[in-house]
Amino acid sequence: MEYLKSERKQILYSILLGLVGGLVGIALFGLSGYMISLSFFDPPFFVIILIIAVIKLFGMTKGAFRYIERLLSHEATFKLIGRLRLNYFRSTIGSGQNTHSVKFIQKLNQYFEQVENYYIRIIYPYIVAVLISLLLMVLAIYAGLGFAAMTAIIALILLFVIPKLFEGRMSRILESRDRTDDALYSRFYHYIHDYTNLFVTGKAESEKEKLAPGVRKIRENENRMAMNESLMQFLGQLLQLAAIILIIVMLYEQTPLWVPMIMLIALSYFDLAMPVMNPASQYRTVKSAVSELELDIADAAIPDASAEVSAIEVDHLDFRYPNASLDVLKDISLTVKEGEKHAVIGSSGSGKTTLIDRIIDGDAAVTLYDDSGQAIPQSSISQVSVMPQQLDFYNASVMDNITMFGHLDRDRTAIEEDLETFEMAHYTPDTMVEFTGRLSGGEQKRLQFIRMLAENKDWWIMDEPTARLDDRLKQKIWDHILARPTLIVSTHDLSRLGSFDHIHYMEQGEIIESGTYEQLMQQRGPVYQAVQRFRDFL
Repeated sequence: MEYLKSERKQILYSILLGLVGGLVGIALFGLSGYMISLSFFDPPFFVIILIIAVIKLFGMTKGAFRYIERLLSHEATFKLIGRLRLNYFRSTIGSGQNTHSVKFIQKLNQYFEQVENYYIRIIYPYIVAVLISLLLMVLAIYAGLGFAAMTAIIALILLFVIPKLFEGRMSRILESRDRTDDALYSRFYHYIHDYTNLFVTGKAESEKEKLAPGVRKIRENENRMAMNESLMQFLGQLLQLAAIILIIVMLYEQTPLWVPMIMLIALSYFDLAMPVMNPASQYRTVKSAVSELELDIADAAIPDASAEVSAIEVDHLDFRYPNASLDVLKDISLTVKEGEKHAVIGSSGSGKTTLIDRIIDGDAAVTLYDDSGQAIPQSSISQVSVMPQQLDFYNASVMDNITMFGHLDRDRTAIEEDLETFEMAHYTPDTMVEFTGRLSGGEQKRLQFIRMLAENKDWWIMDEPTARLDDRLKQKIWDHILARPTLIVSTHDLSRLGSFDHIHYMEQGEIIESGTYEQLMQQRGPVYQAVQRFRDFL
């Protein structure tokens, strides 16, 4: 747990404050019981007033300790999680993982939520409960070895035996929940982002119905977890009842005046220890998630993404989607050097978008090179401006979306000019963008294009950059695209095909023809036929 180094002092203080707060709470109940016993002897009035004042003071002190303890423990944990999340994200940039995938984003959220639970709901309270149990065992010796033994047995059952009994069952429930969440999260993600297409094709309701079994399964898992928690609480309450009966039996004959005080101390201890049982039963499952994150962060080196890309090589690339039976890409090979313009064309479903995605996201068959011919990390793709088919925008202003919250150097005046140029003058830099519906498909393309202009990089990789745009806008976009020195563009728009140095025609996941525009026109093959169809369509 080397990553805890920065927060060790805060964590130690929070545990000590939790311990003191717990002891004050127990002392508060003990004094109340002592006052009940003391009233039997008709004590002086000032003694009762003094005890009441101390009880009130303990009550305020307990609240203050609890507040400061929560403040320190939560601050330390959130700082820790923030640093872990950042380091984990950095460590995966060059690891070949798709950092825009549903599963990666889900892991980035869910696993760190488990880290939060691990510390705030399991580790801190459990350590406090164990320390208080040990102190009560020592104090119980004063009342007799029998009391000390009873305290030890109760603590053992509450903090170890009951959680261990339910650990396996809870582990199975949590694993089932994670599997269900994985499937449902992915379905929800695609349902939301593909809703427009589903609505247009009349499939929205049928896809919505497919989500229902997953939702029901989540409810079933929640009910099973609630039942487990109720069973643990029931066993804890049975143990509490047995402890109270034992206290009465052991003290009634010899020291009956101790009964109220020790009984209230026992009740206070149970109130402190019983909430720890359920989180403790989840320790094994949560610990495995935490350990996986620790291992990933410890083993993964943060890659250097600063190397300039001089060439991209795709070498015998095959690809199929998970659970699919057929390859989407088959033996794709091409090399793009700095200063070259490459166009990828073909009919819908030929694999163009998948090829662009594999180049952007990274693949074992895709290698980036620097100007010396040395292979560089896949993370260096960050030196390339990209326009994938699935675009990302934030619920923020137009300016924040274009400049990525100030990370790109583009002033307000330049953004206003860009919006005017690309016929989006109805937006201002301060207009709020809502990704869930504010932007049309064409507006998303144009806003991403303005973002790429703000990045001002020499390499551009684009998937259908002129889709959903009218002819006037298409020409403006093409003029800016072709001004870039290095391009990889997938497109159905063949109006500017002659401006590219290399053209690759794809069909059924394969590149079946490549060459310059002049060569391909002379060969009168698939590219020539596609150009003729495009001209006839116009």
